[in-house]
Amino acid sequence: MLKNQSLSQSLHKTWSNYEEQVHLSRNQTSPKNIHQLRISTQKLEAVLSLAHSLHATHHSKNIISLIKNVRKSLGPLRDIHVESTALENLIQERLKAHKLRKFSKFFAKRKGSAKKKASKCLRNISLSQERKRVDRLAQKLKKNELDNDKNKIEVQLNSIMKSSFLKLNKVMKNVNPERIKEIHRFRIMAKKIRYQAECLNLMTGLTSYNLQKLKDIQSVAGRIQNDGILICTIDRFLAKKKHGKDIQALKIRKRIKDNQDKLINDKFSQLSAIKWQN
Repeated sequence: MLKNQSLSQSLHKTWSNYEEQVHLSRNQTSPKNIHQLRISTQKLEAVLSLAHSLHATHHSKNIISLIKNVRKSLGPLRDIHVESTALENLIQERLKAHKLRKFSKFFAKRKGSAKKKASKCLRNISLSQERKRVDRLAQKLKKNELDNDKNKIEVQLNSIMKSSFLKLNKVMKNVNPERIKEIHRFRIMAKKIRYQAECLNLMTGLTSYNLQKLKDIQSVAGRIQNDGILICTIDRFLAKKKHGKDIQALKIRKRIKDNQDKLINDKFSQLSAIKWQN
């Protein structure tokens, strides 16, 4: 039975967290704030998708679309933050900063562009209007929860989760982790299922889903994706005629590619298909 937290309550909670993170990010687009805001969009999208599956409305569809747009608009800045950390680590370990002066200048320009895009996105979010839509959707969900047997709702949600896990299994068998778009889509799918599973565990008071396995898969996929993003940025730099033979950039690229290959061969390839648990 649904003992602890209803879906309507989860929706209110995830929306409140999202709203708080928007305000924090508007005040400061720091790596921590942007990262936490993207997590809050993913959790909200996961709960909204469950809600839409139970009670499809134009409100849920519109909010899901909005949240996806926010997440995607913040993606370039989040990528830059991840790349910055990776580059700092590489410089500390193997290289001298002055040897990367040209690449650093190129990178700083990209960072400025991503920050402007993120700031514009944050300014354009209409929290008051979307809050009303969330409230209306939560009210309809609450009515649905009161009008229907709780066991029936739980069966419906578990059926949705089973279908999602089976789809993830299929995607995982066919995904090419060296292709950024493929590994990115796979990671987004894994995150969504994980957050939905967390929501259902809270609702039932049980640990019906193996969250650790989802976290492990998500973590490895994320590290592969981060390497891929940084490689793409270096390739853009090297594609410019005046930078094509930059020795230090080529050295960094090789080291990152070697690390990515190791992750793919030693970690990702060993992950078995996720089993849906009842």
